[in-house]
Order: sequence, then C-alpha cells, then structure tokens
Amino acid sequence: MALIQVNHKLKKLAVVLAISAIFSASFGSTHALAVSQVTSSLKTGEVPYESYTYWEDYGAASKTPVYSKPMYKAEMTIGASALGSDATLSIADICSDENGQIYILDSGSSKIYIIDSNYRMVSVIDKIVLDGDQLTIEGASGIFVKADKLYISDTKNGRVLVLDTAGRVSHILLVPDSKLIPDGFTYSPIRVAVDSGGYIYIASDGSYYGALVYSPEMEFLGFYGANTVAASAMDVLGNIFNHLLSNDTKKGASVLALPYQFNDLAPGADDFIYTATGRSSDWRIQTGQVNMMNPGGRNVLGKESFNFADVNVGTYERLRQIQNVVGIDVDSYGFFCLLEATYGRIFLYDRECNLLSVFGGGLGPRQQTGTMQMANAIAVNGTDILVSDGVKNTVTVFRMTTYGKLVRDVQLKTLNDDFEKTVDEWNLVLTLDQNSQLAYRGLAKAYYARGENHAAAEYAKAGADRKTYGNAFVKIRQEFLERWFPLIFSGVLLLVGAFIAFMVIRRKKGFRLITNERMVVFLSSMSHPFNSFQLVKEKQKGSLLVAGVLLGAYYIISVLDDTASGFAFNYFDASDYNSFYVLLSTIGLVLMWTAANWLVCVLMGGIGRLKEIFIVTCYSLLPMAFASAISLICTHLLAPDEFVFIGILQTACAMYTLFMLAVGTMKAHDFGFGKFLGTSLLTLVAMMIILFLLFLVFLLSQQVYGWVYTLIIEARYR
Repeated sequence: MALIQVNHKLKKLAVVLAISAIFSASFGSTHALAVSQVTSSLKTGEVPYESYTYWEDYGAASKTPVYSKPMYKAEMTIGASALGSDATLSIADICSDENGQIYILDSGSSKIYIIDSNYRMVSVIDKIVLDGDQLTIEGASGIFVKADKLYISDTKNGRVLVLDTAGRVSHILLVPDSKLIPDGFTYSPIRVAVDSGGYIYIASDGSYYGALVYSPEMEFLGFYGANTVAASAMDVLGNIFNHLLSNDTKKGASVLALPYQFNDLAPGADDFIYTATGRSSDWRIQTGQVNMMNPGGRNVLGKESFNFADVNVGTYERLRQIQNVVGIDVDSYGFFCLLEATYGRIFLYDRECNLLSVFGGGLGPRQQTGTMQMANAIAVNGTDILVSDGVKNTVTVFRMTTYGKLVRDVQLKTLNDDFEKTVDEWNLVLTLDQNSQLAYRGLAKAYYARGENHAAAEYAKAGADRKTYGNAFVKIRQEFLERWFPLIFSGVLLLVGAFIAFMVIRRKKGFRLITNERMVVFLSSMSHPFNSFQLVKEKQKGSLLVAGVLLGAYYIISVLDDTASGFAFNYFDASDYNSFYVLLSTIGLVLMWTAANWLVCVLMGGIGRLKEIFIVTCYSLLPMAFASAISLICTHLLAPDEFVFIGILQTACAMYTLFMLAVGTMKAHDFGFGKFLGTSLLTLVAMMIILFLLFLVFLLSQQVYGWVYTLIIEARYR
C-alpha cells in the first residue's frame, strides 16, 4: 500500500512538472518572468488593506464583492518632512502635468509644492504675485496644471487664479458679468480643469447648472453639462397634484429636487470631460456618479443607472455612512479612477466602465500606510495613483503591482480588439486570481475572435457575458445547421407530409381525434371564446380538473421560464429566487380574482357561480401559457437580437388573455361590457382589501406566536 501511495505521488509530481514545462514553453521567457515577478511580489506580503472587485451577477443589476489580488500597493507617503516644510501642511488638492511633475496645493500656508516624477522635491511657489502685490490663497480647494500654467480654485475668495510656475498671476476669473448667470448665483470655485484646446471648466460649490466654461481668451461662454434629476411617474403625478391643490403658502414652502453638483472634473482623451458627483441628500444608494461629457456638454457614458462606488452603505461607530465620490482622474488610455471619501477607497475602471480593482481604505489607524482619515483628492501620474489626505495632510503614492500591470495591459489589448496574445495572458491572470471576471470575459472574446466558438461560449457563460455568449451561440447554431441541414430538412418535410396526410384522412373518414366534450370546449376556447364560454355557462361543459391542470401547468412554465431558459436570457439567481412568489403571482392571483369577482358580482346582480368564474379565468390563461412555453423553447434556439418577434407574440397573447377573460366573465354573469368594466374595477379594489386583511392576519399571527412562545419559555424557567 505504501508503495502504491509513493507511485501515486510520483505520478502527480510528474504531471505537475509536465504542465509547468508546457506552460513555460507556451508563454515564453517574458511570461515566465511575469509569473516569477507576480509570484515574488505576492510572497513579499499583501497590502495592508484588502483589495477586491465586484463580480457582476447574472442580473447585472446586483454586484457581489469578491477578493482579488492587489493591483496597487501603497509605495510611499509624502508628508511635510519630504517637502522640506517645518510647518503643518493643509493639503487641499494635487495634480500632475504632462511631464509627470506633481503639484501639491497647501491652502493653509498659500504654497504650492512641486515634485518630480520620482517624487523628489523640485521647488516651492510660496509667493503668488499680481502687479507686485502678494495674494493669499488660503482656503483654496483645487489646482490644475496645463502647458506651464497653474489654475487655482481660490474658493474662499471667490475666484480662479491663472499663474505661471514662478507665481506670477496673469488672469483672475471672477463671477461672470453675464445674462446667463442666474440671480442669487454663488460663485465658489472648488475644482478647475483645462482641455487640450485651452477651454477652462470650473466646478462651483452649490452650482446645479453644471460647470462654468471659459474660452482660451478667458471669456465666459456659459454652463456645461449639468446633471439631471431622475423623476418617477409617481413624482410627476405628485407634483401635478400639489400644484393643483396647494395654496400659495404651501407652494412657496415647497422644495424642488435639484441636480447634484460636480465634485471634480478631469479632461480625458479627445477632450471629453469626466465629472464626478458626490453624495446625495438622502440615504439611498447613488447611481451615475460619473459622467463623460462630449464637447457639446452631453453625457455619452450611458451609465446613469450604474453605481460606480460601493454597493452597500455601512455604519461606523453607530453612525450611518454613505458613499461620497470626491475625486476623479483619467489617464491617456481612458482608465479612470474614483476616490470615495467615506471609506477612503479607490475604484479603478477602464474606458468601458469595467471595474478592475478597489483598493485603499479609510477610517483606519493614522500611522498605517495606504489608509486615509479624510481622502480629498486624487491624481494619476503615469500608472501611479496619488491620493491626498486632509487630516493626515500627506500624499500616498499607490504603485501598480506586477499583477496589476498584467491585468491592465491585457485588458487594454482586449478593449482594442487585439486578441493575438490575450489568451495566454488571460490564462495567466486566472492562474493568479480565479476571481477575475475580466479574465473569463476576456478569454471569451479572444476565443470568439479566433473562431473557437464552443470555448468562447463556455468562458462567456462562466463570466456572465451574455453579449459574447449570444454571438458565439449564433456561430455554433450556424455550424450545427450546416452540418445537419439535409437531415433536418428531410425531417421537416416528413412531418409536414404526415400532418397533411392526417388531415386528408381525417376529413375523408370523418373521425374525431378528441371525443371528450369538455376537452373539446377547452381546446376551442382560444379560437371560439364566445361559443366555448357560452357552453361552460349554459351546458356546464367546463371542467374543474382541466382548469386546475392548466393553472398548475402555467405555474410550472413560469418557474421554468425563470430558471431553465437559455443562458443569454437567463437572469436566475438561486441565492435570492423564491418560487413561492411565482406561486402567489400565478395560482394565488387567479384564486384571489375568482373570489373577489364572485363577491362583487353577487352584490351587483351577477349570476355566475364560483366554479364557472374559476373555469373561465383558467381557460383565459391558455394564450399566456402558450406564449410562455414558446418563449422558453426559443430561448434555447434564438439569440437576443432575434427575440423581438417573441416579445411581440407575448404582448399579443397577454392582450388576448384579457379579451378572453372579459368574454368569459360577461358570459358567466350575463353582463354587458359596461357592467363588466365597472365590476372589474371593483374586483381589483376587493383584491387589495383581501391582501390587506391577509397581511393583517399574518402580522397578528406572528404576534400571537411570539406571545405563546414567550409564555412557554417563562413556564419552563418557573
């Protein structure tokens, strides 16, 4: 036995060595070095915070946080001593220029520290001069550098200063004297950005009109890219109701829902301006915190309903915390990073808003590198990310790890449709981090580009990438049809011929396939609802058994439609799916309609019996059951782009179900259409009352159960 175990271990070792040899040969010396570097960096110790990312669930609306290998680590911290300052700093903002120099705005001492790309001290602008007079920028909030010009958002003094690297002010941008400025507008610049054409964008505190735009000649042009306020149908109806019924006093005291102001601005490629929106006035989770404005001021990112920060809010020291995006910066490749101040975390996205990594931390120990007490600004310097802390008054430099460079480079190739080497690199990413959803999706795209559609479909399914899966599915289906077309075509011809022969023989012989009259009435209810429901009422040709079976079948099809549809259409999540809710929305809804309609119509002179109402209601579900079954089958045969006709079929069947229900109810009670419409509205009201009563009984039952349980516990102790 011992010898067998030794041999087994030797075989496993040989397999591991063989795989390692193949792996090394296939990736070459560059990839071997990458593996070595990544492994070495991981062995040297993890970062002091936990890096993670969000795995998009099948619904794509909910996201699950999962641990990921760190793409960034805190390399160093720059404080007063590193800047050669004996005084306490008051860092308000940081930025970098085209040459990689870093500018640190110290609003407390009215100084600007300049360090090079290696984070060594270069110079200090300690005097800001205009026509020989020294200006103070105490209380300034933002700094931006473009073409050796510095733009300072001097918030406290209500101005933007334009100066050179020697501190000489050339322009001062005060509140514009323009008809475009609304009455009561408060000009408090907090952030400033400049695009490649020299146009200046200023975010003002309390401005809900967007950023102020100045031309390169310092001429005010207007507002740019205001946020919008999402309003539901209930909000619109509520506003109309209040407007019609409120008096002047109430109208004057009403508060309008204003859009959120910009917290930060950053110019991206092609002069698209990225904007970041901070926390809202309520406790709801925000969405659409990032906009990408084209030169016309329109958001072209298309992510208004996407939450860019953490999914859930939390509590700290019994105080409820909400997310607060305070900074944004973009590199030349479109990778942008967000700074969330509540927990001091940095979110790294690519240009298609795929989350690469979340790192950093807040509310941590003051001495711990990589955590912030009050993160207030972010800047990108090459691949480094710098974050300033308004409490520690330091700048933390986050440097990309070897693993991070691997993920960034291969994702950039994927975004650029350069799939030649991405398969090997994505496999390397999966070797290092099996939680990487980007790797699964990247492999799916790469295999699809190579024409390996089966592999593309498998990886797309693993990465919940329905778009790539749908594309691969179309190719696989095409290959299948081309291979088996003669057999499929022959089978279709055989079935059509058999059906025609059956119809001819049936007509000549005059026999009936179904002789049960109740089944005939049921099957003809869809094509002849008036006659069928007349027979149900007058001849008692309806069947409770058939109606019950149809209702049960409709429930089963509804569950299968949610759980067993094709992957491209399947948003089933077993962790939060409950078929009991489907039961209530199908069988429960039919039973409630039956009972409520009978109760209402008895009082309104209706002659329909409970049995008849139930039968005609169940029979009316036949079109919807048919559409659901067809839809379930077609999800395994069609791609999402081809599903539009199924949607039309479902809508038509739903409308026909309502028509059949109307006909059946009128026949059961001997009502006209007007009386049917009135009793149907009353039936809906009765259903809501029944729901309320059931809910009340449920709550009372819970309280009684708790009371009895408490008595039993007390009796045991006594």
